[in-house]
Amino acid sequence: MKKVINTKKKACVIGVLVSLMFVITGMVFFVLQKDDQNHSKHSTENEQSAEKKKEDNYLSLSTSDRETADLYAELYEMSREDVAEQQRKTGDWEKTAEELEKLFFTIPENKKYQMEKEGYALEDLQEAERLSAKTGRKAMELAEAKGKVSEHRRWSDIVKDSEILTTEEQLGLTKEQVQKLEDMSLEKEDRVEVAVLLMNEMYTFDEVIEELGEGKTVADLKKQKTSSLN
Repeated sequence: MKKVINTKKKACVIGVLVSLMFVITGMVFFVLQKDDQNHSKHSTENEQSAEKKKEDNYLSLSTSDRETADLYAELYEMSREDVAEQQRKTGDWEKTAEELEKLFFTIPENKKYQMEKEGYALEDLQEAERLSAKTGRKAMELAEAKGKVSEHRRWSDIVKDSEILTTEEQLGLTKEQVQKLEDMSLEKEDRVEVAVLLMNEMYTFDEVIEELGEGKTVADLKKQKTSSLN
């Protein structure tokens, strides 16, 4: 009889302990879930606050500066708010353009290190930067398209020969402008010189075509502009 009573007592104790364990587990789960919800809520609020701040930075620009930000955003494939944030840091559009260009054509060293750890080859990341300058495509976009070493992709599948820009195009001439200069029998060296003249804002393309049409050479254009500056 005592054994039966003891057995029942043990069963009751075990039952109470098991119930307590479930209660405690439930409480811990509830606390952790609540904490996770609070963390997610704070993260969302912080992200929204950061986005709001970026938007405010953009709206605080003058009308002409907002137009410039819109132009750079399209050119460097990023949001106008990010452009405005960069402008706020530099306070100078020329410096901002330099930074945006660097972000477009290169991959930050810390990002390269991280991508290497994820399985990308350093040689591919460096090649992405080189091809970025030759194609006008974003370096990071090219690196991600090439993928990790384990994906066994080839650069010839990522970048077509037709995408590679000529030296003249890399200096700012369009394919149509290059073709027009070729039609006027200008050699590559002269076409490059024309691109440099335009890049330095010494002539417009139409002015160059007009001058060449009158029989002047590219060397004449360079001398003529140098003389006028002196």
